Amino acid sequence: MKDSERFINALITGNEKITKEIYVNVFPKIKSFILKNRGDSQDASDVFHDGLMYIIVTQREKRTEIKSFEAYLFVICKNIWKKTLKNKVIKSDPLTLVDKDEELSTFIVEQELFDFYIEKFDLLSGNCKEILGSYFNGLSYEEILTEYAYASINTVRQRVFKCRTKLIKLIKEDKLFQKLKKWQ
Repeated sequence: MKDSERFINALITGNEKITKEIYVNVFPKIKSFILKNRGDSQDASDVFHDGLMYIIVTQREKRTEIKSFEAYLFVICKNIWKKTLKNKVIKSDPLTLVDKDEELSTFIVEQELFDFYIEKFDLLSGNCKEILGSYFNGLSYEEILTEYAYASINTVRQRVFKCRTKLIKLIKEDKLFQKLKKWQ
């Protein structure tokens, strides 16, 4: 059994021995990230627990394949922390009350949308993933031209356009997208 499956099963069943292993192996990295990004030890603990709760809730509902549990949990915690920081900036009024359940449910929906997007992104060809990854990470057409040795800027633009179009098509053809579209 892969570590990811073992960790998920342990969280769902409440296996304390393996759950402690998750704390020992993963929590220090999450804590380090949060401490470097305007948080304290209590914030790190809260975010880590919220991340574990997210995994428990979503994996009980529908099991999905997670290739790297540690990376998956880290991304979840990173997203929770970013949202928490955003809320701290917005909620500077001391009378504002925070509904933790509503906040977690909003995060779960956002994370599921992100997972949905990644699932569709992974269906693209290797070349499209590389090109779009570079493009979405802020590389200019000129930098992509140099990095991937394309013939011209127009070729790069066309390739980015075709890959984006393919990604959009994959997303729009999915039944989940159709349901989400109806909700709006």
